Amino acid sequence: MGLALSGPPRPDPAAILARIRTVAHHWSDQQVEGLNNLGIELVSGIASFEAPNQVVVKPSNGEADIPLKADAVIIATGSVPFFPPNLKPDGKRILAPRFASHLEALPEDIIVIGAGATGSEFTYLFNRVGVKVTWLVDPHGVLPAFAPAAGQFLAETLARRGVHLAANQVADRLEADETGVTVTTSSGAQYRAAMVFVAIGRFPDLSRLNLTAVGLPVPAGQTMPTDNFGRSPIPAIYAVGDAAGAPMLANRAMAQAWVAGRHAAGVETPPFRSETVIHAIYTEPQAAQVGRVTGEDLQTVRLAFTAGLKAHLLPEGAGLFELAYDRDRRVAGGVAVGPHAADALAPVALAIQMGASLGDMAAVQGAHPTVSELAFMAARSV
Repeated sequence: MGLALSGPPRPDPAAILARIRTVAHHWSDQQVEGLNNLGIELVSGIASFEAPNQVVVKPSNGEADIPLKADAVIIATGSVPFFPPNLKPDGKRILAPRFASHLEALPEDIIVIGAGATGSEFTYLFNRVGVKVTWLVDPHGVLPAFAPAAGQFLAETLARRGVHLAANQVADRLEADETGVTVTTSSGAQYRAAMVFVAIGRFPDLSRLNLTAVGLPVPAGQTMPTDNFGRSPIPAIYAVGDAAGAPMLANRAMAQAWVAGRHAAGVETPPFRSETVIHAIYTEPQAAQVGRVTGEDLQTVRLAFTAGLKAHLLPEGAGLFELAYDRDRRVAGGVAVGPHAADALAPVALAIQMGASLGDMAAVQGAHPTVSELAFMAARSV
């Protein structure tokens, strides 16, 4: 599982990466098997539009192009990272997420640029495996898409574990040499480490689709407009997942794909509701958020994770849980930071979908001891 046990336990990067690759391959094979069992034909290659109902695929094996026609086309091409000209990775000392799987040896120290989901997760990861981390965080703070309390809790926890958080620092340029990388910020401050990891944003990967052929030119870095069924302005064309814009989450993509696929097939389906999608950050402690958690029409109630017994049974049980509700006492959202935070918000997501009230949630007793109890406990505390 990635630990060398001769002497004190220490990370084994090669073993960790091998484990990641094994799990990834098995999961990919499982998805392909599921598609095959449904009778779905898989065509491998790069697709581009010739008309709203027609695409041509350039096979990855170099064979002749394959024309395909359909009543509907669903775009799910994912996203690509964004790098300003002065912050581009080289795959050697200046890294990005796509290079992480090739990192066979850990650096002594590293600078992480970016404090969104990916930046936070890799800051946690490098710190956890013993790398000295300097985290450059711009004025938007840690996890800017989350309630402020969540980012603050995570930042303080990682700082206690040895992460050097450099607040209000915007990386301006990188200079790499044979021994390391120097980062110069917009304020003129300089930081140096053996490596730099850049994770400052992504945008939809639509550049190879020839969208101009169907009257849908989307400038680089911008998002294709879609409705709550995933339809673009061209009725036969849908977009889901990262291709449909932020927030770029796997579970959001799955929810959108379920709606778009059914709608395209003519099956009655409810529209996609973004407020029911849990946004999870896989750090330790985990952070998660769902629905609306701020607004003049909302009130919140907060519990410590230790309000439930489960936190006392875990090695690290500290955390916070907030439940938001509107003037009609309908559940509006929640935020959690702590062990299994995303699981703790599952009842909140369902409550939002069902239009449940605080009273509805208060009447439910979750399994004891579990983190899912916190949502019901919070409702009873109002």
